[in-house]
Amino acid sequence: MSIVKMKHVVDFKKSDAKKQIVFGEVYVPDRRDTDGNFMTAETIEKMAHDFLANKRNAEISKGHDGVSDKGCVVESFIARENDPDFIAGAWVVGVHVPDAEIWKSIETGKLTGFSIEGTGELIEEETE
Repeated sequence: MSIVKMKHVVDFKKSDAKKQIVFGEVYVPDRRDTDGNFMTAETIEKMAHDFLANKRNAEISKGHDGVSDKGCVVESFIARENDPDFIAGAWVVGVHVPDAEIWKSIETGKLTGFSIEGTGELIEEETE
């Protein structure tokens, strides 16, 4: 086991223009990410709960500039079976984007997703 820094790109999957909220699946269970790693649904749920418990919902910046004033996670949930928009077991967030210029970049397709940063415990996969 080792602690690793991770970056994960999340495409916007849905938006509400009137409320200026974009939605995306932060992590989908049992699907390999760009580093070849994956998480179980149970681990994803724990990560989602820890995120809110540690009050990190306002830590949204643009381009990892460290300035947390570009948005706020206003919805966070684990997608259920038969969800019409999201994969079951995925952690989904809705981010309110109050900045008009950034919202326009989303609407025009210049900004297409979230870039998630975090740390995690890497557990080697056992093979038979």
